[in-house]
Amino acid sequence: MVSDSVRGPVPPAVLLKVGLRATHISYSANSQAWSLVVPLSLGAEYRLAPRFGFYGQVEADLQTSRSTIARRRRPTQAAVAVPSAALGVGLRYYYNQPRRGESLRNARLYGGYLAVEGNIERNAVTGRYVSQLRRQATTGLTPGLYVYWGTQHRLRGALLYDASAGLGFQAPTYYNFESIAPAHYNIAAQVNLRLYWSHGFYSH
Repeated sequence: MVSDSVRGPVPPAVLLKVGLRATHISYSANSQAWSLVVPLSLGAEYRLAPRFGFYGQVEADLQTSRSTIARRRRPTQAAVAVPSAALGVGLRYYYNQPRRGESLRNARLYGGYLAVEGNIERNAVTGRYVSQLRRQATTGLTPGLYVYWGTQHRLRGALLYDASAGLGFQAPTYYNFESIAPAHYNIAAQVNLRLYWSHGFYSH
């Protein structure tokens, strides 16, 4: 196997990605506190065929915050938490790639795609009491199924971006791994922009 930096336009068999989900970056501040969210994203894609790829990704929003309110004559220290995280797996169809056996002269390393993705999101539930569970809920898990249209392109060197938009269904949220009634299925929309450092491996 060799790096994608020394190959032509043939897509890599395996693509590893490390970066940020830029649409989740946020910063807020006032006279008493500040908070910064850094959304990390890790992904891997296996190209089943020139036009089809199977992928998985793990994402986490890391929140760093600090209060300047004096407590016992000292401000609180900066704290790091993970208010939300997500795990997703899916299948992509790159519609602008040549089919197997066709000429690769005009092939692109990446390009426009359609994708079907199943995912599950974990969100911290702060100070929320779910009476049906008779306990203080601390975690909410929400499964979902989405269809995306997107495009993935190299920026420069090993840098690339992945932009997508889609619609899907979200199943009822499980609080502390238990469901509550009434259960509702919701239609949800997502817009994502991810910036990655990537590394590709090619099969012989």
